Amino acid sequence: MDLLGPLITSKTRLKLLSRFFLNQSVDGYLQGLSKELDENTNSIRVELNRLEKAGLLTSKTNGRRKLYSVNTSHPLTSDLTSIVRKVSGIDALLERVTTNLPSIKQVWVCGDLAKGLPSEYIEAILVGADLDRSYIRRLTDKAQSLTGKTITVKVVETKLNDVKDGLLVWQKQDEQ
Repeated sequence: MDLLGPLITSKTRLKLLSRFFLNQSVDGYLQGLSKELDENTNSIRVELNRLEKAGLLTSKTNGRRKLYSVNTSHPLTSDLTSIVRKVSGIDALLERVTTNLPSIKQVWVCGDLAKGLPSEYIEAILVGADLDRSYIRRLTDKAQSLTGKTITVKVVETKLNDVKDGLLVWQKQDEQ
């Protein structure tokens, strides 16, 4: 997220944008976000209020907790998602893999990035039959040099419906 630092001066806001826009299906509440992002609750509260006021986040009450989530109908949601994915390195991995491996069916991102947390690691699962593993290793090396992140890739042949702590970031159109 170093690329966005000069544009978004609040480190807490930057962490929250990354947390919510890397994986839009994950919501969060004040205390949980404070612990996850290692920030004090007041900083988190201020930034959540700003993001909600801007319409980027929505909230609902669940018991005594106020749950925040991405406002998917906001006109900037897809743009922010794209920016956060570019900065996190997911886009570089996707572009290289999906362009050059025609038999690939799905790409999953796992670990902290799938949870929307900043990470120096990209853990990926590639799904497809007869994928060239040596080619994948070369692509992984190139993507690592582009992103500056450590990338680990697991290859499986059978389409996955769900991956624990995983986020489906790409799927072949005819596979949906």
